[in-house]
Amino acid sequence: MAEAAQTAPYSFSPPFEKRFLELEKKFPKRSSLVLWSLHLAQEDIGYITPAAVDYIAARVGVSPAWVKGVVSFYSMFREKPIGKYHLNVCGNLMCQLMGSDKIEATIKEKLGIGDGQTTPDGKFTYTRQVECLAACGYAPAMLLNNDFHEQLTPESIAQLIDELSSK
Repeated sequence: MAEAAQTAPYSFSPPFEKRFLELEKKFPKRSSLVLWSLHLAQEDIGYITPAAVDYIAARVGVSPAWVKGVVSFYSMFREKPIGKYHLNVCGNLMCQLMGSDKIEATIKEKLGIGDGQTTPDGKFTYTRQVECLAACGYAPAMLLNNDFHEQLTPESIAQLIDELSSK
């Protein structure tokens, strides 16, 4: 199924097309729409497919290479499906000093997966080395999907995983 999604033509679904049209009004310089369009596509289909790159390039008037460059530069964009819950642990110095290694060890132990892997049930994906989450005063930190979790401990991350597992 994922392969078909990667090769099938793409266009924004109606709600996302509406949002794109609203963004067009705010950004007269069309190339400024690349980042926003990628966010829309990822929210729409879950990750950035080659067809989405081509579609956005055509819609915005830039080359597919430009769009692909943006996708590959920002760690927030995904090029393959991920789990329902995406755990992104900050890998910057302050989080490391405050114990992000213990958070990572707990995640790996609880979920039985490593960096970039997804649990067999498709519920969790774990990503290490997300660049600074700008939460140095509240380290260690991580993103769970788009929600910040700060001042993590092995106990708090284990409890969070248990809560999410039961959903």
